[in-house]
Amino acid sequence: MKHLSLSVPIFLFLLFLSFNTCKAVESDRIIDARAYSMGNTSSVLPGFTNPSSYGFLPSRSLSLGYVSRYGIKELSSFACTVNYPNQYLNGAMYISRYGFDAYNETIVGFNFYKKLSQLISLGMRINYLGVHYSDKESDAGILMGDVGVLMCPADNLNLSFLVINPLRTEIKIGEENTQLANVLTMGISYQPKEMFLLTAEIEKDFALPTIYKFGMEYTPVKELSVRTGMWTKPFTPSFGVGLNLHPFIFNLAFTNHPVLGFQSCCALQFNF
Repeated sequence: MKHLSLSVPIFLFLLFLSFNTCKAVESDRIIDARAYSMGNTSSVLPGFTNPSSYGFLPSRSLSLGYVSRYGIKELSSFACTVNYPNQYLNGAMYISRYGFDAYNETIVGFNFYKKLSQLISLGMRINYLGVHYSDKESDAGILMGDVGVLMCPADNLNLSFLVINPLRTEIKIGEENTQLANVLTMGISYQPKEMFLLTAEIEKDFALPTIYKFGMEYTPVKELSVRTGMWTKPFTPSFGVGLNLHPFIFNLAFTNHPVLGFQSCCALQFNF
């Protein structure tokens, strides 16, 4: 029984790695509980995923996030994000760690962004990815970049454009060079009424099938938001809630993978 209990999480871990090979520094590696609950439509929502999206947010913030994947602690991730707009240089920093002692990934990212007008914001990100994969080998590390655009043609409409790893950077792990994900994402958010927000995205990893994402947020009172969504490849529903207790915001999200089961995510944000 002991060997059986150990083999199950090991099998799931290997299966998870096969789904996520070369997926580092992609949208599912940047913890965003609000986006997770809305079909992971992260590029069009304010947050670290799209480096330009902070351009329309004047407030500074500090947030902590955690993802529990399928009840296996070795697959969990935690992160810290700081957004600091100012008169000199608008910037944000993100630090996350995924994995466990035998295998883990550390990401350190810096967003630099500028609101050019009332209609458009531009941003770029520099990421450092560090991978520990063997106690007998040196850790692997690489720098890479992302570029994002957020447009606001109307008060209730946002359009996003995000390119992850446009230079198609590779990382050398052991004796092999591994191509990191090269992803193009286009998104839209529409707010027909103050209490409703609708989001949609198309994500294309050039090594994988296209993913379609959809999300919805309902805010009956300013302190509470209820969210739901889904994405394809495979079909994965999501749902969650948000509590806005100024200056704190707490977000909780759940997704259900058709094979691996439930994944939960929580985040606490402090605006200052």
